[in-house]
Amino acid sequence: MLWVASERGLSGPEIRAAHKLAAQGVEVWASDLLDAFFLPQLASGMDEVPQQDMVDWLRAAQGGGKQVAVLAISRAAVPLLRGLASLTPAQRSRMCVLLMHPNLYTVAEPLLEPEYLNVGDLSGLRIRVLQPRRSAATPWLSGLLDQLALQGAGVAHVILENARESYWARESPTPFEVAEGQRLDILLLHELNAEGCKQ
Repeated sequence: MLWVASERGLSGPEIRAAHKLAAQGVEVWASDLLDAFFLPQLASGMDEVPQQDMVDWLRAAQGGGKQVAVLAISRAAVPLLRGLASLTPAQRSRMCVLLMHPNLYTVAEPLLEPEYLNVGDLSGLRIRVLQPRRSAATPWLSGLLDQLALQGAGVAHVILENARESYWARESPTPFEVAEGQRLDILLLHELNAEGCKQ
């Protein structure tokens, strides 16, 4: 699994979840792109990640001959999908992508339908969107899914009930969010084995 952190970086619960996955036999390559490229810790910083570096990373992961899955959180979906769009459909078809509350907006004004980025051709790619129910973006989920499908991806989604965006790393989490944050590895393993992701 390639784990691409959000603009907030890798949190403690994410690192613990990655260790738990590794203990269950899932090799995890974690990346904090903004830190790696000395970019500002802002959503806009993700737009500056060099696309070719993402392509090289994805190809290196596939070069090992193992099944590759990718998790990208929030705005990290942008450099990831741009990198995937540079692969061939055959290369993309060998990956499964989990997007946790992806931020793929060009413009997002309150109460208005957002505009989405076109990241390129995603044909052959399988994407599962994990969307917390208690997010301001949840009403626009169908538009996001439609946009990904228009770019050629096979798309499915899962609603995470009673949770907010990045619930595992919030300053004031609810008891439910704390508990769910401690089982983040279980959620991800379940989604990796779900229909449409498993090869």
